[in-house]
Amino acid sequence: MHIDQSDFHDQLVRGLTHKMNNILSLFHGYLGLLMDDKKLDPSTVAGLARIRDGAKAATELMDRTKVLARPSSVVWREVNVQDLFRRMQPDFEAACERGVKLQVDLPEGLPAIWTDTARLKTAIFELVKNACEASPPGETVQIEVVAESQHSATPSAAGKAAQPITWISINITDNGGGIPSELSEKIFHPFFSTRQKQNATGLGLTVALGLVQQLGGGLRYQSKPGLTTFRLLLPSHTRLV
Repeated sequence: MHIDQSDFHDQLVRGLTHKMNNILSLFHGYLGLLMDDKKLDPSTVAGLARIRDGAKAATELMDRTKVLARPSSVVWREVNVQDLFRRMQPDFEAACERGVKLQVDLPEGLPAIWTDTARLKTAIFELVKNACEASPPGETVQIEVVAESQHSATPSAAGKAAQPITWISINITDNGGGIPSELSEKIFHPFFSTRQKQNATGLGLTVALGLVQQLGGGLRYQSKPGLTTFRLLLPSHTRLV
C-alpha cells in the first residue's frame, strides 16, 4: 500500500499538536488551582508564574505549528479587502508594541479576492507582527494594498492572447535593521530567528509563507538597512480547486 508522505506528515503534525495541547491544558488548569492558594510564599508563586508563562508559550507554539500542515478543509469565499482590514484593526494594534505606529494605505475600489479568510488573516497578522517587532520604538510600520495586473504565461483554450490577471499586493514595510543578504536563504526556515527576544519562536515568516502558498499566492521581500518590505500576493477572483 502506497502512503503519501505529505499526507502522513500533515496528519502527524495535526495529531501531535492536538495531543500536546491536551497535555498543556492540564498544566494551565492545575497551575491555576495552585496559584489560588493564599498560603504560598512569594518565591513559590514566582516559580509557578514562570511555569505558567512557559506553558502559555508552548501552547502558542503548538497553535502556530499546527497551521504549517496542509488544511484538511478550506472555506473559500469572496472577500472584500477593505472590510477585511477594518476587522483586523484590533489585531494590528495588539501586534504593535513599544510605541510602534501603524499606517494603512487602503484605496477604495480594490477588487475582491477569493480566499480562506481565517488563513489570510493569520498570514497578514504574522507579517505585521514581524514588522512591528523589527521596528525601533516610535517608528511606523506601513501597510499598502494595491492591485497589479500581470499577463498569464499561456494563451486561452480558444487560442486567444493571454488575458491579464489581477493580483492584490499587500506590502508591509518596516524601518528596522534589515535582513542581511547571507540570511536570505534562512529567514523562512522553521524556528530561525535573528531576534534575541526570549519568547521568539522563529515561526512567524514560516507560517505566513505556508498559508500564502495554500491560498495560491506568493510571498516576496526586499530589504536593506533601515527598510524592509514583504509583499503578499494573491490572485483576485480566482477560485482554486
